[in-house]
Amino acid sequence: MFHRFSTWWRALSVVLLSLATVTWPSAAQASTTPTFTLLHQDVIAALSSQGTSDFNATIRIAPNDPQSRAQVAIFSRLIQRSQIAPIVSGAGITGPPTAITRTFALNCVSRGTVRFRIGLFTRRPGTLRGPCRAGAANLRLNCRGQRCDGVYPLRYTVTTKGATVTKWSLLTVQTTSVAQPLRVDLVETLGPSSLNRSHRAASVLGVLGQHAASQVTLSADYRTLSTMQGTSAESSLLRTALNQALASPLHQAVDAPPSSIDFAGLMANGLADQVRAQLLLSSDLLKSLTGRYADGPVLLSGTPSVASVAALGRVGAGDLVIPEGDLALAPSSTLSWGAPFHVPGAASVSALSTDAPLSSLVADETIEPGLRTVLTLATLDFLHFEAPYAPAVRTVVIVAPVAKTSASFVADLLNGFERDPFAQLVTLSPSFSNSLIGTNGSPMSRSLQSTSTSLPWSSHNVKSLTALIAGVTSYSQAVTSSNVGNALRVAVALSERTGDPDARQVAINAASDSLAGELDNFSVDPSPITLAGPGTSLPITLLSRANYTVTAVVHLVTDRLSFPKGKDVVIVMDAPTKSVRIPTSKHQGSSLTLQVVVTTPDNQIVLARAAIQVRIAGTSIVGYFLTAASLLVLAYWWLRTHRRRSRGRHAR
Repeated sequence: MFHRFSTWWRALSVVLLSLATVTWPSAAQASTTPTFTLLHQDVIAALSSQGTSDFNATIRIAPNDPQSRAQVAIFSRLIQRSQIAPIVSGAGITGPPTAITRTFALNCVSRGTVRFRIGLFTRRPGTLRGPCRAGAANLRLNCRGQRCDGVYPLRYTVTTKGATVTKWSLLTVQTTSVAQPLRVDLVETLGPSSLNRSHRAASVLGVLGQHAASQVTLSADYRTLSTMQGTSAESSLLRTALNQALASPLHQAVDAPPSSIDFAGLMANGLADQVRAQLLLSSDLLKSLTGRYADGPVLLSGTPSVASVAALGRVGAGDLVIPEGDLALAPSSTLSWGAPFHVPGAASVSALSTDAPLSSLVADETIEPGLRTVLTLATLDFLHFEAPYAPAVRTVVIVAPVAKTSASFVADLLNGFERDPFAQLVTLSPSFSNSLIGTNGSPMSRSLQSTSTSLPWSSHNVKSLTALIAGVTSYSQAVTSSNVGNALRVAVALSERTGDPDARQVAINAASDSLAGELDNFSVDPSPITLAGPGTSLPITLLSRANYTVTAVVHLVTDRLSFPKGKDVVIVMDAPTKSVRIPTSKHQGSSLTLQVVVTTPDNQIVLARAAIQVRIAGTSIVGYFLTAASLLVLAYWWLRTHRRRSRGRHAR
């Protein structure tokens, strides 16, 4: 029996080893599928008067193969913006290229990285030398002079270990000077998702700090800024990086409230001050973190309604950036873009729309940073060529989430802007000039796609929110910790949300619970007190579990005891136990109940209360009689003792 089992086991082992022999090479081969990454490419190729130019490209090959070969093809210049989409997706252009290089060796590989140069010419090639021993190659442009200006698709074909990989890119060819570059508002958004990738966000902010001469904009979201006030290592890291990013006066910060806020509902229910508070909150938090205030423009997200836009305009937020997807007609799909506009129903507002395709491109982490930079800058160059001699400046707004833009990409992009004559970085504020509305054939107004109104607020919503606002305002003025006050303000702000009344009430109740949790930190020691008599001080002991200082008022409520210095005593609770002695004077009776109520300085919030039994040990007629009797007894005892001693001496 044992022999049969052993034979069966040996047979099974042979089968398993055979399978492993077959599958392991396949798995190893699959894990090393040849590919390449475009690390860098020159975006601009400026043709000389002889019609020659060149551009450099750097790629990383994996796995490393000194026998790798490459070929580059160029296609007809782009005519419509829709032709860029297949380049970005990697599908590429259909049809034959206008020129293609010879296949050249990539035999100058250093740690998997190789740099090569491609020449361009219109009549005859110029002198061109490739780096190291990598052979230089040339492409011929079928154009002359100014007709060569434009953006051209490029196709890279790299063969490594017998496998061929193709990638698409873009190249801008320049023959003439630029009369008026595009204005590009690059807005790096510091949203809550940045907190989940704090090290990446800090790296991006650090890069912005290193490019002090580049005009960029940061969006301020009070949810993120409030968390950054914390004591964790991540919060400290982001605070330091944010200060670095805003150290340059050329860098701007703008408010970016959450998309869930119901500005229209606040305004409709008489809470216009809360609309202002939504905008002031980010600015206040930013000031406490960096010393910088947020500038005037407001970056909106989601699908704001006309009523919400109008509400913001009524409280002075006149410059808004609106998501392109919220407009009835996307400006990027037309030739009439780049100018501020009005929103019907909100005449006091000047608005700019984001460029949705470019914003999606810069946030696409599936595209390697080097290629993403090239595609972004070349797309902007194409937009310039749509109207190179436009009489007024045109503006492109790109929203780039910090959490989705790596430090290498941002650094490469900012460096690219410094060398790109077709696009110029600017901050948001100058782009809202009223003189630009309707210029270059753009419409004076654009309609929003969303025409729906927010769901109504219940009376309970309004009443409870109003009480919560008053409570948080009162308590925030009493505490010395700005972090605590700001956290409560953020909780209130987030409760002012869109949606049905029940969901809104849940958020309001949650904010109320946050305030109640802070108030539960305080109490009054209810132990009975005994006063030695009228005129002695009354000891009151307050207890605090809060780790911050609070200014409060102790109110003494009784009609049977007088307080010569007043019944209301201001106290600073800066320790777990705080005692205060309050002088007393007249009293009625020998026992009373004292009500002690502790409130915020404006008396709006009760921090603690207690009923304390007070006993007063005073004098009376009975007391006098007992005292006199005691003295008589002592005197009689002393007299008798003195006489006995005297008689004893005479006997001796």
